[in-house]
Amino acid sequence: MNVPNKASETDDSVVVHDEKTGIVEDEFLQVNDLVTVRKDAAKKAAKGVLAELEVMIREKRWEDAITLFHPIEEKVPETIGSGWDGSIRRKIAFALGQINRFDDAIRELDACIQADPENFFLHNSLAYTAYNSLYAAKNKEIFLSGKNRHERIDLAHRHFAAAQALRPDGVTNFYRQGMLYRQIERKTSQALPLFFKAISNWESLSPEDREARHQERKNYIKALYQGASAVLENGRPQKALDLLKQCLAEDNGTDHISMTFKYFALGKVHFSMCRFGEARDALLFSLKCSSSGPVDFIRELLARTYLALDNPAKGLQEIEKLPERIRRPYVRWTESDLRISLEDFAGARAVLLNAVERDNRSRHKTLVRLARLEYLLGGYDKVIEHGKSACDFFIEKWGQVYAEGLYWQILGAYRSGAPDNARTLMSQLETEHPDYPGLDKLKSRLT
Repeated sequence: MNVPNKASETDDSVVVHDEKTGIVEDEFLQVNDLVTVRKDAAKKAAKGVLAELEVMIREKRWEDAITLFHPIEEKVPETIGSGWDGSIRRKIAFALGQINRFDDAIRELDACIQADPENFFLHNSLAYTAYNSLYAAKNKEIFLSGKNRHERIDLAHRHFAAAQALRPDGVTNFYRQGMLYRQIERKTSQALPLFFKAISNWESLSPEDREARHQERKNYIKALYQGASAVLENGRPQKALDLLKQCLAEDNGTDHISMTFKYFALGKVHFSMCRFGEARDALLFSLKCSSSGPVDFIRELLARTYLALDNPAKGLQEIEKLPERIRRPYVRWTESDLRISLEDFAGARAVLLNAVERDNRSRHKTLVRLARLEYLLGGYDKVIEHGKSACDFFIEKWGQVYAEGLYWQILGAYRSGAPDNARTLMSQLETEHPDYPGLDKLKSRLT
């Protein structure tokens, strides 16, 4: 005879016998499951909260959603244990993320995952929230650096992987993790397999599955576009062109990616393949499609294309359409090249000096361009000065020896009749960068 309320184990399940009432409870059914008044009320309350949250999210009333329902332990405690509280937390976490309260959103989602670790939607939401927080930091909307940034990157990767394991035929999570690698970590090689996986997953779906998951098509198209850019960075322009043409065909009529960016990318690919006429046509169409937003990057590449087509005057016209105040350093570099091609050396010097004053990131590159220009003009003291300034800036910024700045100091010293100084600098370059191009030829002149 069983003792009342004594638990016994059967096939790894806990069974509770109550001799007095004759009740037998186990993991599948308990007395409370038959008396559902509280549970039914909790479910009804939770469904009402979810309905309200859906309206607020659709109307982008993020603050209202948070004020009314967060934290649920205080605002809507009756929903806890309803079976729907995880869905409520997920929607609240989404609202928190929309106003950049990412830490709070992550805490909500983490609590959900602890209770339901095999839920795809929760891992997907947490990965997306961590991913968004990194973009917000990149755009200087929030502060996230050092250890905290690395931990946030690891968190995003961990939950992307969990979501992918639960839904290996997905598109969005593979695309977003690829973007995490490419845009946040600058690891193009790691991003590429993820873009390709997103592409192949979509293309493997049946027409019925594509219809059911139509919301993922947008990220399939984005994966084509980003994959094209990534393979171009890795030196595979033909593959980039194939992916970009596929993107243009798939996005025809939907424009999930603007025509401006697609045709700029097409121009960039053609330029890299030395098809300068095709590059010019694509870039002109890109400009035509641009109704708002910055176009400096398009005009800069178009100017370089005209330079490659032996029409520097036309290229300079494109640069001069940009107000001087918005000409970033790379635009100034192209402008100086155009002026040099037009034999306006004084104008090229003035352009580069202006860029040096305004640039606090790539100043070393501008200084080297100045050194090269002065070398051609016979100003060897200036060559040494600019080379040294480039080295000083690089050491201050990144703590490393700048080989190119050192090289031009050596050439300046050599040509200005200071061979001992040139040999001392050359010894340093040989130690730090023994494979630097042109080092052997320079060494032969100085020994």
